Amino acid sequence: MRSRKKQNKKDRQAKKQRRQELIYRLKPLVYALLLWVVLSAMVELPIFKEKVYTFFLHFTTHAAHWFSRLIFMPLEMPEVPFLSARGFQMQVVMECTAYNFYLFAISLVIFARWPLRHKFTSLGIFLLAIFILNNLRFVTMGYLGSYRPELFDPVHDIVWDVLFGFAVFGLWAWRETAVKTAGPVSPDNPVQSGPKKPAPG
Repeated sequence: MRSRKKQNKKDRQAKKQRRQELIYRLKPLVYALLLWVVLSAMVELPIFKEKVYTFFLHFTTHAAHWFSRLIFMPLEMPEVPFLSARGFQMQVVMECTAYNFYLFAISLVIFARWPLRHKFTSLGIFLLAIFILNNLRFVTMGYLGSYRPELFDPVHDIVWDVLFGFAVFGLWAWRETAVKTAGPVSPDNPVQSGPKKPAPG
């Protein structure tokens, strides 16, 4: 009877520890999501909206145009915010600039429990990956639309949004693992992984 009580107590402690660890790991994601919501709302404020929209539309249109030439699948740019591939015209709207993914990546890095050096490195990786993915989206969608225009909307609205989501989460998980394996457990982590080693001497 006593051994069973001890086992039950150990099981409860293990469950509590796992729950604490899960909460600890999820806190940065929750905070990042809240900051992302705030930043996204700020973009829509009249004082910022026109300037932010103008910047992202010009930046994205020119970037996609030059990136497509770099990979030898050129997109024509009649004027901002229009691109075309083999006569199939696309209009770049704010949602196509991936600005929300840029903001979310920045929010993730801000609240990540990473050393400052890893934060800068990870931020660069996030922004570069989103930049390349978004330009690839314009190129592939332009040529897909020129051959199969009926597939443009479902692929654009579903496939690429899911791909972006998985890419950002995958990059975060990769950087989280890289930071964990690069050094000891953070001192402010209330959940310790394994028993403490005795001090030398």
